[in-house]
Amino acid sequence: MARRSPPQLPSSRRGGVVSFRWKLITAISASLCLLALLSIYHRQSSRPVPSLSAARSRIPVQKYSGDRPKIAFLFLARLDLPLDFLWDRFFKGGDERNLSIYVHSRPGFAFDEDTTRSHFFHNRQLKNSIEVVWGEASMIAAERLLLASALEDPSNQRFVLLSDSCVPLYDFGYIYSYLMSSPKSFVDSFLDTKDQRYTMKMFPVIPKEKWRKGSQWISLIRSHADVIVNDDTVFPVFQKFCKRSLPLDPSKKWLYLISPSLSVNSGIYS
Repeated sequence: MARRSPPQLPSSRRGGVVSFRWKLITAISASLCLLALLSIYHRQSSRPVPSLSAARSRIPVQKYSGDRPKIAFLFLARLDLPLDFLWDRFFKGGDERNLSIYVHSRPGFAFDEDTTRSHFFHNRQLKNSIEVVWGEASMIAAERLLLASALEDPSNQRFVLLSDSCVPLYDFGYIYSYLMSSPKSFVDSFLDTKDQRYTMKMFPVIPKEKWRKGSQWISLIRSHADVIVNDDTVFPVFQKFCKRSLPLDPSKKWLYLISPSLSVNSGIYS
Protein backbone atom coordinates (compact mmCIF):
# COMPACT_ATOMS: atom_id res chain seq x y z
CA MET A 1 0.00 0.00 0.00
CA ALA A 2 1.40 3.35 -0.95
CA ARG A 3 2.29 5.70 1.98
CA ARG A 4 0.28 8.86 2.06
CA SER A 5 2.19 12.09 2.24
CA PRO A 6 1.23 14.44 5.15
CA PRO A 7 -1.25 17.10 4.27
CA GLN A 8 0.42 20.30 3.17
CA LEU A 9 -0.82 23.72 4.31
CA PRO A 10 -1.52 26.15 1.61
CA SER A 11 1.45 28.45 0.96
CA SER A 12 -0.55 31.47 2.15
CA ARG A 13 -1.21 29.85 5.54
CA ARG A 14 2.44 28.75 5.92
CA GLY A 15 3.50 32.35 5.38
CA GLY A 16 1.02 33.51 8.02
CA VAL A 17 2.40 31.10 10.64
CA VAL A 18 6.00 32.20 10.01
CA SER A 19 4.98 35.86 10.17
CA PHE A 20 3.17 35.32 13.48
CA ARG A 21 6.21 33.59 14.99
CA TRP A 22 8.50 36.47 14.01
CA LYS A 23 6.04 39.00 15.42
CA LEU A 24 5.93 37.05 18.69
CA ILE A 25 9.75 36.89 18.91
CA THR A 26 10.01 40.61 18.12
CA ALA A 27 7.43 41.49 20.77
CA ILE A 28 9.21 39.39 23.42
CA SER A 29 12.58 40.94 22.52
CA ALA A 30 11.15 44.45 22.71
CA SER A 31 9.59 43.69 26.08
CA LEU A 32 12.90 42.40 27.44
CA CYS A 33 14.72 45.52 26.19
CA LEU A 34 12.11 47.75 27.79
CA LEU A 35 12.44 45.92 31.11
CA ALA A 36 16.21 46.26 30.98
CA LEU A 37 15.97 50.02 30.33
CA LEU A 38 13.50 50.46 33.17
CA SER A 39 15.81 48.54 35.51
CA ILE A 40 18.79 50.76 34.58
CA TYR A 41 16.72 53.92 35.04
CA HIS A 42 15.50 52.74 38.44
CA ARG A 43 19.04 52.04 39.64
CA GLN A 44 20.26 55.48 38.48
CA SER A 45 17.29 57.37 39.92
CA SER A 46 17.67 55.61 43.26
CA ARG A 47 21.22 56.92 43.69
CA PRO A 48 21.36 59.68 46.32
CA VAL A 49 21.86 63.20 45.05
CA PRO A 50 25.10 64.77 46.33
CA SER A 51 24.24 66.85 49.35
CA LEU A 52 25.71 68.43 52.44
CA SER A 53 25.40 65.10 54.25
CA ALA A 54 27.48 63.46 51.53
CA ALA A 55 30.17 66.07 52.01
CA ARG A 56 30.07 65.43 55.75
CA SER A 57 30.78 61.73 55.24
CA ARG A 58 34.06 62.55 53.48
CA ILE A 59 35.44 64.50 56.44
CA PRO A 60 37.46 62.60 59.03
CA VAL A 61 36.32 63.64 62.49
CA GLN A 62 39.20 63.85 64.94
CA LYS A 63 38.63 64.04 68.67
CA TYR A 64 40.48 66.77 70.49
CA SER A 65 42.85 65.27 73.03
CA GLY A 66 44.09 68.47 74.64
CA ASP A 67 42.95 70.00 77.89
CA ARG A 68 42.48 73.56 76.58
CA PRO A 69 39.66 73.57 73.99
CA LYS A 70 39.09 77.06 72.67
CA ILE A 71 36.24 79.11 71.30
CA ALA A 72 37.06 80.80 68.01
CA PHE A 73 35.35 84.20 67.80
CA LEU A 74 34.89 85.02 64.12
CA PHE A 75 34.01 88.64 63.34
CA LEU A 76 32.57 89.53 59.94
CA ALA A 77 33.05 93.30 59.93
CA ARG A 78 32.32 96.07 57.49
CA LEU A 79 35.53 97.90 58.37
CA ASP A 80 36.53 98.39 62.00
CA LEU A 81 34.84 97.16 65.19
CA PRO A 82 33.00 100.10 66.81
CA LEU A 83 32.13 98.00 69.87
CA ASP A 84 35.65 96.74 70.43
CA PHE A 85 35.73 98.28 73.91
CA LEU A 86 32.87 96.02 75.02
CA TRP A 87 34.59 92.95 73.62
CA ASP A 88 37.82 94.03 75.29
CA ARG A 89 36.10 93.93 78.66
CA PHE A 90 34.51 90.59 77.78
CA PHE A 91 37.80 88.95 76.77
CA LYS A 92 39.59 90.32 79.84
CA GLY A 93 37.12 88.37 81.97
CA GLY A 94 38.33 85.08 80.54
CA ASP A 95 41.51 83.10 80.06
CA GLU A 96 43.24 84.01 76.80
CA ARG A 97 44.28 80.38 76.44
CA ASN A 98 40.60 79.51 75.96
CA LEU A 99 39.89 81.77 73.00
CA SER A 100 40.96 82.69 69.51
CA ILE A 101 39.99 85.79 67.52
CA TYR A 102 39.68 86.17 63.74
CA VAL A 103 38.37 89.19 61.84
CA HIS A 104 37.27 89.46 58.22
CA SER A 105 37.23 93.09 57.18
CA ARG A 106 37.60 95.07 53.97
CA PRO A 107 40.71 94.00 52.02
CA GLY A 108 43.74 96.00 53.11
CA PHE A 109 42.30 97.12 56.44
CA ALA A 110 44.56 96.35 59.42
CA PHE A 111 43.74 96.23 63.11
CA ASP A 112 46.42 98.02 65.09
CA GLU A 113 46.82 100.80 67.66
CA ASP A 114 45.32 103.32 65.26
CA THR A 115 42.19 101.35 64.31
CA THR A 116 41.13 99.53 67.49
CA ARG A 117 41.06 100.27 71.22
CA SER A 118 41.60 96.65 72.18
CA HIS A 119 44.87 94.78 71.91
CA PHE A 120 42.88 91.57 71.50
CA PHE A 121 42.20 92.55 67.88
CA HIS A 122 45.73 93.58 66.92
CA ASN A 123 46.75 91.82 63.70
CA ARG A 124 43.74 89.50 63.89
CA GLN A 125 42.48 90.40 60.41
CA LEU A 126 42.57 87.80 57.64
CA LYS A 127 45.19 88.34 54.98
CA ASN A 128 42.97 86.85 52.26
CA SER A 129 39.78 88.85 52.88
CA ILE A 130 37.41 89.68 50.01
CA GLU A 131 34.86 92.34 49.13
CA VAL A 132 31.51 91.38 50.64
CA VAL A 133 28.19 92.24 49.02
CA TRP A 134 25.16 91.99 51.28
CA GLY A 135 22.61 89.44 50.12
CA GLU A 136 24.98 87.53 47.87
CA ALA A 137 27.17 84.46 48.15
CA SER A 138 30.25 86.56 48.94
CA MET A 139 29.01 86.72 52.54
CA ILE A 140 29.13 82.93 52.70
CA ALA A 141 32.58 82.97 51.10
CA ALA A 142 33.85 85.36 53.76
CA GLU A 143 32.46 83.17 56.52
CA ARG A 144 34.12 80.13 54.98
CA LEU A 145 37.44 82.00 55.01
CA LEU A 146 36.99 82.74 58.71
CA LEU A 147 36.12 79.13 59.51
CA ALA A 148 39.00 77.80 57.41
CA SER A 149 41.49 80.02 59.25
CA ALA A 150 40.14 78.96 62.63
CA LEU A 151 40.21 75.27 61.70
CA GLU A 152 43.98 75.47 61.27
CA ASP A 153 44.22 75.52 65.05
CA PRO A 154 43.20 72.05 66.33
CA SER A 155 42.41 73.44 69.77
CA ASN A 156 39.54 75.51 68.36
CA GLN A 157 36.51 73.36 69.16
CA ARG A 158 33.67 75.89 68.99
CA PHE A 159 33.21 78.51 66.28
CA VAL A 160 31.06 81.61 66.83
CA LEU A 161 30.23 83.88 63.89
CA LEU A 162 29.66 87.50 64.89
CA SER A 163 29.00 90.85 63.23
CA ASP A 164 30.54 94.19 64.14
CA SER A 165 27.29 95.09 65.95
CA CYS A 166 27.04 91.96 68.11
CA VAL A 167 27.74 92.27 71.83
CA PRO A 168 27.96 89.61 74.57
CA LEU A 169 25.11 89.50 77.08
CA TYR A 170 26.95 87.28 79.57
CA ASP A 171 30.52 87.07 80.77
CA PHE A 172 33.15 84.88 79.14
CA GLY A 173 33.00 82.14 81.76
CA TYR A 174 29.28 81.59 81.30
CA ILE A 175 29.48 81.51 77.50
CA TYR A 176 32.51 79.22 77.53
CA SER A 177 30.84 76.73 79.86
CA TYR A 178 27.55 76.90 77.95
CA LEU A 179 29.05 76.20 74.53
CA MET A 180 31.62 73.63 75.63
CA SER A 181 29.08 71.63 77.62
CA SER A 182 26.84 71.20 74.59
CA PRO A 183 27.70 68.77 71.76
CA LYS A 184 25.40 70.66 69.41
CA SER A 185 25.64 73.61 67.05
CA PHE A 186 23.25 76.53 67.43
CA VAL A 187 21.74 77.64 64.13
CA ASP A 188 18.83 79.97 63.46
CA SER A 189 16.57 78.45 60.78
CA PHE A 190 12.91 78.94 59.93
CA LEU A 191 10.48 78.55 57.05
CA ASP A 192 9.67 81.89 55.43
CA THR A 193 6.44 81.46 53.45
CA LYS A 194 6.93 84.85 51.79
CA ASP A 195 10.44 84.16 50.56
CA GLN A 196 10.82 84.41 46.79
CA ARG A 197 14.55 83.83 46.40
CA TYR A 198 14.33 80.10 45.82
CA THR A 199 14.55 78.99 42.21
CA MET A 200 13.90 75.52 40.85
CA LYS A 201 17.30 75.75 39.16
CA MET A 202 18.71 74.85 42.60
CA PHE A 203 16.94 71.49 42.43
CA PRO A 204 17.88 68.67 43.03
CA VAL A 205 20.92 69.76 45.09
CA ILE A 206 18.70 71.99 47.21
CA PRO A 207 15.08 70.74 47.20
CA LYS A 208 12.42 73.36 47.80
CA GLU A 209 11.15 71.58 50.93
CA LYS A 210 14.63 71.97 52.45
CA TRP A 211 14.83 75.71 51.76
CA ARG A 212 15.07 77.75 54.97
CA LYS A 213 15.89 81.27 56.04
CA GLY A 214 18.01 82.24 59.02
CA SER A 215 20.73 84.43 60.44
CA GLN A 216 24.38 83.69 59.77
CA TRP A 217 25.31 84.56 63.36
CA ILE A 218 25.66 81.01 64.60
CA SER A 219 27.73 78.76 66.86
CA LEU A 220 29.21 75.57 65.40
CA ILE A 221 30.98 72.50 66.70
CA ARG A 222 34.18 71.61 64.88
CA SER A 223 32.75 68.81 62.69
CA HIS A 224 30.05 71.14 61.35
CA ALA A 225 32.62 73.84 60.64
CA ASP A 226 34.53 71.20 58.67
CA VAL A 227 31.41 70.47 56.63
CA ILE A 228 30.91 74.11 55.66
CA VAL A 229 34.52 74.69 54.67
CA ASN A 230 34.87 71.47 52.65
CA ASP A 231 31.47 71.63 51.00
CA ASP A 232 31.72 71.63 47.21
CA THR A 233 28.10 70.73 46.50
CA VAL A 234 25.77 73.29 48.09
CA PHE A 235 27.95 76.41 48.04
CA PRO A 236 28.45 76.45 44.22
CA VAL A 237 24.67 76.48 43.83
CA PHE A 238 24.45 79.56 46.05
CA GLN A 239 27.25 81.20 44.09
CA LYS A 240 25.36 80.67 40.86
CA PHE A 241 21.82 81.54 41.91
CA CYS A 242 22.00 83.59 45.12
CA LYS A 243 21.78 87.15 43.77
CA ARG A 244 20.39 90.41 45.01
CA SER A 245 16.84 91.16 43.90
CA LEU A 246 17.94 94.71 43.06
CA PRO A 247 20.86 95.50 40.75
CA LEU A 248 24.04 96.60 42.45
CA ASP A 249 24.58 100.35 42.32
CA PRO A 250 28.29 101.13 42.80
CA SER A 251 27.42 104.67 43.92
CA LYS A 252 25.68 103.28 47.02
CA LYS A 253 28.51 102.17 49.25
CA TRP A 254 26.15 100.55 51.74
CA LEU A 255 25.59 97.72 49.30
CA TYR A 256 29.10 96.56 50.13
CA LEU A 257 28.37 96.56 53.82
CA ILE A 258 26.77 94.06 56.13
CA SER A 259 23.52 95.34 57.55
CA PRO A 260 23.60 95.79 61.36
CA SER A 261 19.99 94.71 61.49
CA LEU A 262 21.08 91.16 60.70
CA SER A 263 22.25 90.66 64.28
CA VAL A 264 19.96 88.24 66.11
CA ASN A 265 19.41 87.91 69.83
CA SER A 266 20.26 84.26 70.43
CA GLY A 267 20.12 84.58 74.20
CA ILE A 268 23.91 84.81 74.44
CA TYR A 269 24.79 87.46 71.90
CA SER A 270 22.81 90.38 70.63
